[in-house]
Amino acid sequence: MKINFAGARMNSFLVFVFSLARCFSGMAAETNRAATSVTGAKPFIHPGVLVNRAQLEFVREKIANGAEPWKTAFETAKASEFGALDYTPKPWQTCECGPRSNPNRGCTDERRDAQAAYTQALLWFFTANKIYAQNAIKIMNAWSYTLTGGHKLENGPVQAAWSSEVWPRAAEIIRYTDAGWSEKDVAQFKKMLKEQYVPSIIGGSCENGNKELSMSEALINIGVFNDDREIFDAGVKMWRGRAPAYIYLSSDGAKPVQPAGCEMAIWGNKRYTTPLVDGLLQETCRDPGHANMGFSAMVNAAETAGQQGLDLYAEQGKRFMAALEYQARYLPPHNAPVPENLEFTNQPTWEIAFNHFHNRLGHPLPKIAAVLPTNRPTGVKQHMVWETLTHAGVGGIGLPPIER
Repeated sequence: MKINFAGARMNSFLVFVFSLARCFSGMAAETNRAATSVTGAKPFIHPGVLVNRAQLEFVREKIANGAEPWKTAFETAKASEFGALDYTPKPWQTCECGPRSNPNRGCTDERRDAQAAYTQALLWFFTANKIYAQNAIKIMNAWSYTLTGGHKLENGPVQAAWSSEVWPRAAEIIRYTDAGWSEKDVAQFKKMLKEQYVPSIIGGSCENGNKELSMSEALINIGVFNDDREIFDAGVKMWRGRAPAYIYLSSDGAKPVQPAGCEMAIWGNKRYTTPLVDGLLQETCRDPGHANMGFSAMVNAAETAGQQGLDLYAEQGKRFMAALEYQARYLPPHNAPVPENLEFTNQPTWEIAFNHFHNRLGHPLPKIAAVLPTNRPTGVKQHMVWETLTHAGVGGIGLPPIER
């Protein structure tokens, strides 16, 4: 079984930590497009965590012209608590998060502040109002100079993943625009990501797949912002080990794919299992929220990899599309009879996957295409943040050539 923080995997983890200590200590060149990776491999593209500059410029123009769905999505983000001009961060020295965040010492505050930093960064780009940039910087600096005790208790690792999925999105936009974030503060933020988050998530998780998929996205995102190819590659490896085990296809056979390094994932919940059908997610029997947290992390990781020229989407495209269409059949306007003991509800996601497979690649996906208008604009939940605003209809704008 993959580590429960013991055994042979611990040895590799220690080697990894020691190698990190020798990694890149200087700052990468400030450009809007690329910075040298620590290993001398192909440079990372910046901004390039979930969004790129051309994509952001496209959305900014749509907002300026009052086009939908971007106009309403922008107004919703601006009016939210995360977009408040007087937003005040609440940093903690240590985040202690038990089951269901009980106890909750810093857990909610950390997630909210990461979501707010990303929201403020987007609003800065779309409005050119410097207050938003200053707010994002204030939030990120507050945490990077305060968080020294890491993430503790049972939900500490997934808490670290949820937050570090989002922090680098904000940091990329702020660092690679004229926002006024100092080199000293950038270096401190990178240090926080490497020392306060990576150790909690690098070992993965053999629990429900939403946790490990969030960890894989977090590592990929941190790798890009920190210009650290080793961390990025660790996230890609983790993603490849878990993604095929999260969505079932009949071509898998009588049993789902087994997650790399783990015993078979739990496909039932509360003593209930459902017949395996194409597009069923590993946590569908649990609830729609956790199932889509896993799905969205899987998608987001592939999107950021694509921003860097690596096509993870192609590796699991059939699974992605099957999951979209499977869920959509039970949602308005389709409203197919829901299988016994299952539940399907709208979630603040699906936009990024739909944009890739429909707008970029031309797959019809009629069921989810009919659902999306009823789901817009999407809001904020964990690492799912303003997807309609950032990815509705953007197609392949700004993407680099794909590595083959």
